[in-house]
Amino acid sequence: MLKSSMNGDGTQQRTASHLVAFTGLGVAMALVYGSLTSLVPYEEQPALVTASALLAFALYLCAVGVAGQISGRLALLIALLLGAVFRALLLTEPPFLSDDYFRYLWDGLVQTNGINPYRFAPADTALTGIDDALRSQVNHPDVPTIYPPLAQFMFFLNATLVGGWVGLKLIWLACDAGIAALLYRLVPADRRLQMWTLYWWSPLVVIEIAWSAHLDLLGVLPLVVAIWLARSGRAHSAALGVSLAAAALVKYFAAALLPNGTRGGSTPTTVAAFSAAAILLYLPYADAGARLFEGLLAYAEHWRFNDSLYGVLAWVVPSGWAPRAIVAAIVLLVVAQSVRNEWTLERTAFWLIGTILLLSPTVHPWYLVWIVPLIAIRFSRAWLFLTGSVFISYYGLETYREIGIWPEPWWTKLAIYGPFFAMLIAGTWSGSWLQAAAEGFKSRR
Repeated sequence: MLKSSMNGDGTQQRTASHLVAFTGLGVAMALVYGSLTSLVPYEEQPALVTASALLAFALYLCAVGVAGQISGRLALLIALLLGAVFRALLLTEPPFLSDDYFRYLWDGLVQTNGINPYRFAPADTALTGIDDALRSQVNHPDVPTIYPPLAQFMFFLNATLVGGWVGLKLIWLACDAGIAALLYRLVPADRRLQMWTLYWWSPLVVIEIAWSAHLDLLGVLPLVVAIWLARSGRAHSAALGVSLAAAALVKYFAAALLPNGTRGGSTPTTVAAFSAAAILLYLPYADAGARLFEGLLAYAEHWRFNDSLYGVLAWVVPSGWAPRAIVAAIVLLVVAQSVRNEWTLERTAFWLIGTILLLSPTVHPWYLVWIVPLIAIRFSRAWLFLTGSVFISYYGLETYREIGIWPEPWWTKLAIYGPFFAMLIAGTWSGSWLQAAAEGFKSRR
């Protein structure tokens, strides 16, 4: 009895020490975010932002590791409160790492003036006098908006009700809270606190949403809703179709999930709900005609930044649209494979988003926000690493702010993607038929 009691005391002490360590790591992360807003003049030294983000990520990895050793309501409460503190520290700080939010504000403003944002690029003289100060801040002013209708509706809602970048952040953080609530039910039950913390404490989510005000969680939320509906085991065909449409009308690639999303329910109902939601959201902007996709086509043709496998593909097949056509074909093959093998929606989403990220000519850090909830559901060390290493792509920010050119030295891509691909290959090899064959060959020798 004495030995049993001592073992129990030892377990409690280890649990308590892990909880203290978890809390300490969270407080340290809060101090890093706090230093960005009050102690460090990051506007003059953008490199400090990259260093701070990487430091926060290192602390986060340790915290996620420790979270696997604790459980209970107190641990959950600490995780919840500290994650909220991270976001609160950056909520009122003006976005710095990206100027995309100016386009969000502009698109919302022109809509309040009764103008379809797809019809005119910001530089068009027809828009002179609306808010020339704001218009001068919009990047790529000669290109009409690329953002789909659900995003446009939220821009309009913000311009009408709240206005400014704080209003945008509040909308995106509401989506953030919704994702966190759903993920608590979706993550593996035996590692619930750990995997939930993986999302809620993610520096990528905190920095790119709470600070930079990127819109991506507006699409991630309906994607997570769709996964929850598909996993629930009940027929939610119409709701599933609407959810997938909402995700696709923030980032179009999510439409590729529809073929797999119809499995397990009424296919006609899901497709009809998807189509109806898409049509209803497009109707207010239909008078733009062919210009609805002009900005998107310009983006697809000309944008390129922080690519990985696409760079290899473009080197092998350097002519015009050929590399992009090959990328589209590979994505379609992934979709076909998911339908043929009856993958779950979450697995399909992981493969689809992962394939697009690796083959895309443009991979801004905030694009990886889409995969963070999926890592929590289907854990991957390689992808978790990439959600932190991608901060290195901000290395050229200082030069860009000075002369308008963003340098991408070779070593940045090596640091971002080298360890990622090594871990991805090692993870694919472990437990595969190739490893079994190799081990069998060795044993015969």
